[in-house]
Amino acid sequence: MKYVLAFALACLVVVSAVPAFAQETPKPPDKPATVDVTGVWDMSVETPNGPIQNVGTLKQEGEKLTGTLASQMGEVALEGTVIGDEIKYVINIDMQGQQMSIAFAGKVDADKMTGLFEFGGMGSAAWSATKRKQ
Repeated sequence: MKYVLAFALACLVVVSAVPAFAQETPKPPDKPATVDVTGVWDMSVETPNGPIQNVGTLKQEGEKLTGTLASQMGEVALEGTVIGDEIKYVINIDMQGQQMSIAFAGKVDADKMTGLFEFGGMGSAAWSATKRKQ
């Protein structure tokens, strides 16, 4: 009986040590590596009155995004993030004396971006962009 108990304890020690020697397979990242959107982008924003052309000048530092969005109605600053292949930024515009936030969200695929923007809680619409060649 003493030998059976000793054998059982030895087996338990060996079995419990196996995971320490096994190599774990690394997990793939949840998102692809962060892209760099720094540069000038030709953008088109769909509206009920037709598309509006914009020019986005973006600067990315890590996950932080800053820049400007210029259209026929003027130029506004933008701030946001780029995490993995997802881009999110907000602009604030003056609508006849009232401030309105417009939130953009989308995906980056090399030199193209597509997504939706939320127009100050009054609906959403599509936008797209193509990066200018340098």
